Amino acid sequence: METVTDIRSSGRPEIFDRVNTDGLFGRTRRLQQPLGQYFRETETPRYLAYNSQSGVVAAQGNNEGLTPAGDYRAYLLATNGRVMFVVGDDDGDRTISLPYEDIVAVRCTSGLRTSTLEIVTVDEDCWAFECKGDLTPVREFVDEATQVWTRTLTELDRAESQVEAAVTALEATDLETAATHITAAQEALDNGRGRVEALGATASIDERCQSTQAQIDTCQRRRHVSAAEQHRDTARRAWENRAYERAADAYAQAKTEYERALAVTAPEPPTETIADARNAIEAEYAELLSAPVDAAQVAASAARATTDPAARATHWEDALDRYRTAYELDWGRDRRFDGDRASLRQALADIAVELVDTHREAGRQKRREGSEESKRETPGAACGSATAHLERAREVATELVPDRREPPADELAAASEQGVSVESEPKGR
Repeated sequence: METVTDIRSSGRPEIFDRVNTDGLFGRTRRLQQPLGQYFRETETPRYLAYNSQSGVVAAQGNNEGLTPAGDYRAYLLATNGRVMFVVGDDDGDRTISLPYEDIVAVRCTSGLRTSTLEIVTVDEDCWAFECKGDLTPVREFVDEATQVWTRTLTELDRAESQVEAAVTALEATDLETAATHITAAQEALDNGRGRVEALGATASIDERCQSTQAQIDTCQRRRHVSAAEQHRDTARRAWENRAYERAADAYAQAKTEYERALAVTAPEPPTETIADARNAIEAEYAELLSAPVDAAQVAASAARATTDPAARATHWEDALDRYRTAYELDWGRDRRFDGDRASLRQALADIAVELVDTHREAGRQKRREGSEESKRETPGAACGSATAHLERAREVATELVPDRREPPADELAAASEQGVSVESEPKGR
């Protein structure tokens, strides 16, 4: 075989599977074990070189060089994950493994008939391998692979650092910052994997990549769940304040975030827990759709059940306000609340009539109380209340049901005159 072999173009060398090779005097044993025994299944051999005497020289550092014994040989094997030296010996083959992440420099010098490859490691060791043939292609490959692996591991370190930052942000419920770190972590991980794909070495970092990806996915799922919970809380507060449109939008966003969480494959938070929360959101949302009309009907029922005119007027005011809120919802959107604009318009008119009548009734009652001075210590207050009720009746009639109720102008004038008369009476009669 050639002393320097590009395995990609020459095919699998015989020494990978057999320890003997052909020589001038028959087959000669070159290693104790076939060379294929020394590299992993996840590795892909790229270059092979050998020498018969010089072996591997420790050109720098405290290591000792390795020299083949007898007819044994020293082999240099460059795979997609490391450079390996295997030197044959009667007592067993001796090996040196240099992962690319430990290599900081690689040089090649050429003589008249030989070339020498020098590899410097992070520990400042320098290994030299000389052979007949040109080791320049080997140097170029090792140099490129070293750069790829260095950048790959830098990206993987960055991905793990971004995951830690994302976890910290999630614990602080800073979801925007968490999203930024999660995106950065995924980008770094993808870059790292992408760099080694050209070398065909992804299998060698699969375990680390899978672990980091699982952490990223967990962070992403947690972020979606936290966002959903925030939207749910927003929806509930909006519902309490009768901001039904905002509540509905927030519930829709909460459901979307829960569904996004379920779309992410991760052990935490548990899928069952997320699914239950999403189902609860859907139930609350369905209840919300009937809430505006239901609340209005409850207020109207309370008004009908109240006998005191002034108190009943207060309930009718509440019912009018709630029906108006329901009527003013955006009925043209895809999401539809229960009820329809036509029936709500009619209900508003009917309640307005009830409100006018009740305020007039309450006004008349307050006028009577103002006239019964012997029974009231503050007749002026009763007259003022009567005027307020009748003024409100006038406003509602004029604004909402002018075709069904006349404004109580005469009664309002009479109440006003009565109030003026009370105020002009001498004190302490």
